[in-house]
Amino acid sequence: MSASTSTTTPQRLWLCMTDSPRVRTLSRVLAEGMDVTVYLGPLAVPDAPVAVMLVDDANAALVATARKHAAPNQKTILVTASSRGSGTADLHLPGDIDAASLATVIEGLLAYRSFEASPAAALEPVMALHSASFSVRTMDEASRLSNFLAATLPCACEMAVGLHVLLANAIEFGNLGFSASEKAQGLAVGNWQRKLAQRAAEPAYASRCASVEFQRGERLVTMLVQDDGDGISVEADMSGDPSRPGHRERMTKVLKALGFAELTWLGGGATAAASVVLGRSDKPAPGRAGKLS
Repeated sequence: MSASTSTTTPQRLWLCMTDSPRVRTLSRVLAEGMDVTVYLGPLAVPDAPVAVMLVDDANAALVATARKHAAPNQKTILVTASSRGSGTADLHLPGDIDAASLATVIEGLLAYRSFEASPAAALEPVMALHSASFSVRTMDEASRLSNFLAATLPCACEMAVGLHVLLANAIEFGNLGFSASEKAQGLAVGNWQRKLAQRAAEPAYASRCASVEFQRGERLVTMLVQDDGDGISVEADMSGDPSRPGHRERMTKVLKALGFAELTWLGGGATAAASVVLGRSDKPAPGRAGKLS
């Protein structure tokens, strides 16, 4: 995975969670695949500014400690068994989220944090955007589009990460045809980025894109994310246990935790229809405009 990094502050992450195979896999993915310095475990109190803190219910009280070692625009993720957690974190994720999905969320959050610190973030968002179509091929393009569209929505941080997750699914599982189990295995052995790059360069996949249809109404924003592949299949959990939720169900749970009102899979999984409910204060403001840089 490639997450844009800040040019002024190193990307350091405090993985403050109870030890488990999921946590150890995630630590390895972050350190090797994203070039992030990882402080592993609740006792590994950082000695330098931390960009992102990932914490579970058992260690939620340590968020205050992380604030003492905060890099600019520090972000926090709470993996929680409750519906929305304590409200102290920027993102709240379901407690049963798998390591691969967590890695994608963190990738999106790092990209959003870098975007916040960039000159592009100072532009007025396109609040008057009512209808638009976009197409992306790479994860870098996906991150830029996610941050751009999120600036027009409430809870921009959550929306940017959620859109990043949607587009990552369209690119990795749809356009490039990988399964969730293949991604999990690639992350576990450290060759996921190489597999992505190799397949993306193959002639059969090189021209595939993910498209986004954006529609904004008075009370609802809808986004159709469509890939050029076979979509995301209704597969069993990566453990192979059919009694556990499949990938689509897990993604729906993650997206709803990030603030999306609804997520529906169409066309055999090749299209995801996502919606965001707007409040009165989220109405478009005429005359405000920005641009995707």
